[in-house]
Amino acid sequence: MVSIVRDAIEQIPVSFAAIQAATKTDKALQIVLQYIREGWPTDTRSITAPDVRTYFSRRESLTHVNCCILFHDRVVVPRKFRRQILKQFHRGHPGMVRMKSIARGFVFWPGIDNDIEEFVRNCTPCCTAGKAPVKTTLESWPIPDKPWSRIHVDYAGPVDGIYFLVVVDPYTKWPEVYANKSTTSRATTKMLSQAFATFGVPETIVSDNGTQFTSHEFQVFCEKQGIRHILTAPYHPQSNGLAERFVDTLKRTLRKIRSGGETLEEALQTFLQVYRTTPTVDFGNKSPAEIMLERPIRTVSSMLLPPDQTISTAQAKAAQQNEQFNKKQFVPGDLVYAQVHQGNSWHWGAATVIERIGRVNYNVLLQDRQRLIRSHIDQLKPRSVEVVSNATTSYDPLSIFVDGFGLDRLDIPAVQAVEPNLAPEEETETDGSHYFSDDSNEEDDPPQPDPVSIPVLTPVRPKRNIQLPARFRPYWMA
Repeated sequence: MVSIVRDAIEQIPVSFAAIQAATKTDKALQIVLQYIREGWPTDTRSITAPDVRTYFSRRESLTHVNCCILFHDRVVVPRKFRRQILKQFHRGHPGMVRMKSIARGFVFWPGIDNDIEEFVRNCTPCCTAGKAPVKTTLESWPIPDKPWSRIHVDYAGPVDGIYFLVVVDPYTKWPEVYANKSTTSRATTKMLSQAFATFGVPETIVSDNGTQFTSHEFQVFCEKQGIRHILTAPYHPQSNGLAERFVDTLKRTLRKIRSGGETLEEALQTFLQVYRTTPTVDFGNKSPAEIMLERPIRTVSSMLLPPDQTISTAQAKAAQQNEQFNKKQFVPGDLVYAQVHQGNSWHWGAATVIERIGRVNYNVLLQDRQRLIRSHIDQLKPRSVEVVSNATTSYDPLSIFVDGFGLDRLDIPAVQAVEPNLAPEEETETDGSHYFSDDSNEEDDPPQPDPVSIPVLTPVRPKRNIQLPARFRPYWMA
């Protein structure tokens, strides 16, 4: 049971955070970290710990970031995770040289090359599936001057009834593998069309003399695509050595990977990912992915590196655009118009912002229906309320009577403002409208002309008490 739990834990990819935590508990690395910060001794005789003494010759290349030690741009791995990382790098069962190339892009510890060689040498699937050394040197095809201008194709298999169409680009060593149960010309042209849709149509195809490649259908396919088809010498597979070698590598590696319990499809995808991202000496320690796609592909091993905190020009431009676009914001209490959707139509309804939900959503309360809805910021627009002032305007409605009857403006009683609640005895109703009249005492005052009664219209609207449902109680506004 303990071995099962240990194996399950070792399957989890090691991250930079895990290395950071393990570095804090590693005594040797803590001493090295102290020397990096405060200065190294003048010679190794003053260093008593053997594990620390191995870092002395590399002291000029050691730095630290986020409590972790870096050797150039490679993370120094504590002893706790070294074997687990070796298993992680050997997931696709690469050889010693290829595994060292992978490790040099991510991690470092003293004696890592010897540990890799011993690990691969003790790998049972690698030993049982190994091949004999090559006896003769094959004559290679000339390297083209650009990617995907010439491709080499061949079939591998069957493996569990599945055939694999192998396509290799000699310029980048980029492989494409397609699984199919059929090897007919129609199936071959269909899979090649998928590759051409991704990378373009090549100028030349090199293949052996298989019936699927020598058929009339395949010849017509090449003519329509404008492709030159080259057939190798019969019964001499070495002429198509690039594809033949890759077929052999594919078969052996699939056998290694599947020994761990993976399915055929999982083993194929694992092999392609490891092969495409493994640096090679021919390309200056660059992987086929970097040559083909002009960028490195992110893998599980990328988690070992510190997070990239630099902001690219594209990211800065996108952030600036987002800032300009998101200037329109609302706060609780803002008056807005909200889109009210009913069936297949909608209209703008007066509403009040209640609260902000997330970054672009708001809860708003509709005024006409006292209903709470959620709206996107693009479904809202500001609303303003017209403020009616009680101050006297420049236009005097009494001027028409003053001018018509020849009265002095001071002789006309002032018309008081209409209050919202009038007593019944102060109102007179005529044709459904309310009027306000002046109750002046004629006995005490000298006789004057009859005052002119100015009708002031006030709208009459039905009043009723509106009670919001209890579920809206948290959103009631004062």
